[in-house]
Amino acid sequence: MKKVELLSPAGGFEELVAAINAGADGVYVGAKEFSARAYAKNFSEDELIRAIDYCHERGKKIYLAVNTLIYDEEIDRVLKLLDIAYKEGIDAVIVQDLGLLSIIKKEFADLPIHASTQMTIHNLLGAKVLSRLGVKSVVLARELDFEEIKNIKRSADIEVEVFIHGALCISYSGQCLFSSILFKRSGNRGQCAQPCRLYYKLLNKDKKIVDRGYLLSPRDICLLDYIPNLIEAGVDSFKIEGRLKDKYYVYTVTSIYRKYIDMYYQTGKIETNQEDKNKLFLVFNRGNFSKGYLGNPSYDNLIFKSAPNNTGLLIGSFYFKDSKLFIRTSYDLTNGDVIAFRSEKFEEVLFEINNNISKYQDGRVEVDIDFARKKVLKNASNGQVFLVKSKQLEDEVDQILKKEKKFRKVDFEVTLKRGENIKAVAKTEFFEAHATGPVPEEAKSKPTTYQNVLDSFSKLGNTVFDMGELKAYLDDNVFVKLSDLNSLRKELIEKLSKSITCSFKRSVQKPVEMLCHSKKDQNSKKKAAHQKFSFVIDSFSQYQKVKEILHSRNIENFNIYVPYTLIFNHKFSDNDIVYFDRITHDNDLEKINLKALREKGFKKVLIRNLGQYELLKDQFDLCFDFSFNVTNSFAADLIRNLGAKRLCLSVELSKQQIERIWEHSPNDLEIETVVFWKIPLMVNKLKFFEKGSYLQDRKGELLELVSTQTMKNEILNPAALYIDDKDVPADVIRFDFTACSDSEIAMVFEKYFDGKVAKLKLTKGYY
Repeated sequence: MKKVELLSPAGGFEELVAAINAGADGVYVGAKEFSARAYAKNFSEDELIRAIDYCHERGKKIYLAVNTLIYDEEIDRVLKLLDIAYKEGIDAVIVQDLGLLSIIKKEFADLPIHASTQMTIHNLLGAKVLSRLGVKSVVLARELDFEEIKNIKRSADIEVEVFIHGALCISYSGQCLFSSILFKRSGNRGQCAQPCRLYYKLLNKDKKIVDRGYLLSPRDICLLDYIPNLIEAGVDSFKIEGRLKDKYYVYTVTSIYRKYIDMYYQTGKIETNQEDKNKLFLVFNRGNFSKGYLGNPSYDNLIFKSAPNNTGLLIGSFYFKDSKLFIRTSYDLTNGDVIAFRSEKFEEVLFEINNNISKYQDGRVEVDIDFARKKVLKNASNGQVFLVKSKQLEDEVDQILKKEKKFRKVDFEVTLKRGENIKAVAKTEFFEAHATGPVPEEAKSKPTTYQNVLDSFSKLGNTVFDMGELKAYLDDNVFVKLSDLNSLRKELIEKLSKSITCSFKRSVQKPVEMLCHSKKDQNSKKKAAHQKFSFVIDSFSQYQKVKEILHSRNIENFNIYVPYTLIFNHKFSDNDIVYFDRITHDNDLEKINLKALREKGFKKVLIRNLGQYELLKDQFDLCFDFSFNVTNSFAADLIRNLGAKRLCLSVELSKQQIERIWEHSPNDLEIETVVFWKIPLMVNKLKFFEKGSYLQDRKGELLELVSTQTMKNEILNPAALYIDDKDVPADVIRFDFTACSDSEIAMVFEKYFDGKVAKLKLTKGYY
């Protein structure tokens, strides 16, 4: 029976060592560029090579996360990184970018590819497409339930990875523009500023406050209790989130999951204990843990509105007596611990223990705290105390990591023959090493014995090897110096280690400079004399308004994108294009009536995920939307090869980047660019607001909340994207009027075509 893989995060080399020694089957790491955790320590080229060898010597796997969107001007740099990782034996790369996927399949054909959760694979058909594209494993969207996971594993020829512990994004990963649009720090580029962890007020349609707090900040997930269910569902890899976390977090979380995974395989069940769960609480959690979308995925169960940082472990309460501060706790506090005082009156007061407490036999602890913090605490009643850093736990981890763990049994065969050089062989699994030593001498007093050889070859100290079997063939009355035996052992171990690590190395057929030639001189497009226009509407009244304006202005070369839910009760033109939600789970896809689409006369559809592509590719002309996150010409080529007639580019592109993709895209692929849009900053499946509601941020800005066709939820940017440029490098110019009033639609037309001032809050985004 194949065991599930335990895959741990490693933001730096210390964390990698912690993960491997805690029992991880593999680690995932990022380089200094192109990693979705740009603010982790990450690995230089030399560190990456060292990390690959470190893991392989210990029989573990290492995956390189190259899981950001890539721009055309970065292709040479990412190729250099891939070339190094490939040659040094990386076990797989984790990718988000479709262009990068196609490059790897062409230039590094035997390098396994894992699809990042940033690819937003949330349905069976999408997983099937990735399998056909040559992807070995997919990290599924965290919004899936057990049945969806089981269905994908059962029906798609692809390995399945699931996040089992750590931070949870409120948005579907890969579909969040919150940080990017607000702060120019793109989550799709590893630079997320986490605006979802900020304080917001929820306002109803009358602009009255109905809730407040960290309304978009999810609790961390802990699926420890679901280990049996996930293994039985066929999940291939359990993934722990946390490349920004330290070695104490990585070691603790990894070791606990290792314990219970092994327990399940040994006994067929698990019985978790509170001590282990307390350690998980301690190293990091937000508002206690949730079960994510595998438990009861209600808003209150998933979101912790009180605070966005580490909650820690509840250890007691505090009170004042005679102006002195006391803690009631059974926990043995020690120097180096950090505690947090919390109450409804204030969020948090942190305090480090450093010879500033007095313990009493009745469990009371008197705290000598400064006047300023004491003043804050005095205003509270029923205050709680949490341990947010444990010196004892950190010391325990440090002690464990000081000693090299043994990962491989090594067997030796040593031959000491009179008149011949010493011959020695070391073997472990499929690897072996040979060495020779000096000719043994005739013993003058004590001959070398089997025990002498065993004692020498057992000195494996700070290596990954543990002593296995020793076979020693010794002639009578021969003698070998102990130093010679020791040197022989060291040589064997060095050769054996090198044999292991070298077995993973690969050769490249052509130098990196020759890989994927620049596309500068290919497919140079000339701007069409008459660009097309496209318009996205979300209601029939909008449709009528847009048609009315287009008719009055004699604009003829256009398409209107209409939502699928409208086609059953209204009549549309043959030139109109149907669109679907960008998030369509299996049950959503099953509801799409292909017969009705054909009978209504639609010839084109706007698709927003790979599952929709698989469902519709043989029956309609396909337009691919912004949700495919195309930021380079290689991705555009792949989309075209999938059969696309039109492609809407990512909104995270400058004019120059758009132009490059447009110029070098195939002539039979229309490139579309959005020039007006109330950009949805994120999409999620949590229902926490009524129609017409808003979020208000710390600066007083109002962010409109809307629901989609399949009842997912989107948060709209308070400033609409508007590109005031008549020379946009594209074949199709799109205006997206989602959530716009008739008057706003009219204003946009007047501003774009007539140059009039529009009373709208606007931004040009990245353009």
